[in-house]
Amino acid sequence: MNYSVDTLLYGMQFRRLLEKEMQPIETEYGLYKIDVQVLLYLKNAGEHNTSKDIMQLNMFTRGHISQSLSRLQKKGYVRMEQDMNDRRCTHNYLTEDASHIIDMLEKIYAKIREIILEGVTEEEEKVLITVAQKMTCNIEKVL
Repeated sequence: MNYSVDTLLYGMQFRRLLEKEMQPIETEYGLYKIDVQVLLYLKNAGEHNTSKDIMQLNMFTRGHISQSLSRLQKKGYVRMEQDMNDRRCTHNYLTEDASHIIDMLEKIYAKIREIILEGVTEEEEKVLITVAQKMTCNIEKVL
């Protein structure tokens, strides 16, 4: 396999870039990497906002998610509400206090997107998206 493809698939350089760009926000607000991911997930989660939903990403354990949600709640960025039908389940919502952080995170992601797609044509980006979707499906079939 081509080294560039391996680099893309394993995502190590992307992860390093992401960590470099996120570091100032994590430090300023006392956030962990998982906290940032949970905030971004909840921004787009809609009704799929439980710990179990977050676990579907297969990036974090139940314990890590629980600890992160507790931290975020203590900082005032997340509000938890017990599910009326299943009292073991809580729904997690971003608070107004989180909006400033979310705005900064979205700007960072836009900057990263610009960096990695510099020189990539719209047509090439469409092909990349199609190939990535197919590869994701292939992996999910095996897992």
